[in-house]
Amino acid sequence: MSPAGTPRAAGLGLGAEVVQVAFDAPALSAPLAQQLMDGCERAAQDDAVRALAVTGAAGTFLAGARLADEAERQLAARAVAALAAVPKPTIAVIAGTAHGIGLEVALACDLRVAAHGATFALPLSAGLPFCGGTQRLPRVVGRARALDMVLTGRVVDAAEALAWGLVVRTAPATAFADTAAALVREVLTGAPLALALLKEALLAAQDLPLAEGLRLEEDLYALLQTSADRAEGVRAFLARRGPAFTGR
Repeated sequence: MSPAGTPRAAGLGLGAEVVQVAFDAPALSAPLAQQLMDGCERAAQDDAVRALAVTGAAGTFLAGARLADEAERQLAARAVAALAAVPKPTIAVIAGTAHGIGLEVALACDLRVAAHGATFALPLSAGLPFCGGTQRLPRVVGRARALDMVLTGRVVDAAEALAWGLVVRTAPATAFADTAAALVREVLTGAPLALALLKEALLAAQDLPLAEGLRLEEDLYALLQTSADRAEGVRAFLARRGPAFTGR
């Protein structure tokens, strides 16, 4: 059992619709990187899966890495890239320290929820980030704040992370697991195909000129109108019942 006041994250009871990758150590190792890779592949390929959550053990997330050689570092980089590429919603559930590669893993997720005691850092002492930290951090918090964190080694607490948009929700230790699970369940209420297309459009907005982004949005809207989920949504509304979406 977790000590009193320790945020619980590992067992969220999310059900079969959610792949949960639960790190059981405070540092990313090659086996944990492979676990993350396997979870991402399952989430991407299994039509029954609608979201992926990444958690740590009670009171932790990831504070760094223990990777023996370049092959293990490459595995870790591929695993984080796979996480960023999952087409379905991904949520980082951060009960404690997310430093170095831990922050990079969190940044590869779409949403981040943190316990009040969680902290975030990308210190220079850990060496140059190799899992996307220098690229994703400024896209989330802005260039000035990212430079402040990277160049000074500044540690950001949960309250500041919330104000910066680095996390979307925070909760005290006693309510953290419930808050994280509630966020995931809210994501699951959306139609799977619509969520995937929304995610594609929003992520593309970081890189596309406005005119191209608007064309992409129009194309994805047209695609959604031909889907079985859209027809099911209309039928459910007219029948005043809950929809049974299939992701198609």
